[in-house]
Amino acid sequence: PYTFRHSSGVAMYACAIGEQLGFGPAELVRTRRAALLHDIGKLGVSNAILDKPGALTADEWQVMRAHTHHSYEILEAVPVFAELADDAAAHHERLDGRGYHRGLSGAALSPSARVLAVADVTDALRSDRPYRAGLSVERVAAMLEEDAAAGKLCAQSVDAMVQVLRA
Repeated sequence: PYTFRHSSGVAMYACAIGEQLGFGPAELVRTRRAALLHDIGKLGVSNAILDKPGALTADEWQVMRAHTHHSYEILEAVPVFAELADDAAAHHERLDGRGYHRGLSGAALSPSARVLAVADVTDALRSDRPYRAGLSVERVAAMLEEDAAAGKLCAQSVDAMVQVLRA
């Protein structure tokens, strides 16, 4: 249930960012689909890890971080979803190359992948988690802006997200 709500939220935020950035109808549909499927790789992660109320161990983090690779493999194997695989699996990549699972950076990340990364972070921060309540719009906006200033997240996508959050 959490992953379903999260994926729906990421899709909503990603489309809102895409609209702000001038994505056309086809790109919005593609971005929405990638957002809805971005965490499909969590099927390979135990519910004991996904639902854990506290901090994950180093081994649990290694399993959790593999979900992006699993998402890529699953989507790539289904012809109708193959075109979404790269962007969907890149939702934890960062412009500075410090993300995962491939460590992509800068120009290697498509506009849709950049949007998905911001939408994913936004929904994760705004949502209630077993270990904390969802954060306020202003706190999330500040955290996104810090990550954009540090070269982690796309500044244009962050600016668009902050406009949407504050509307």
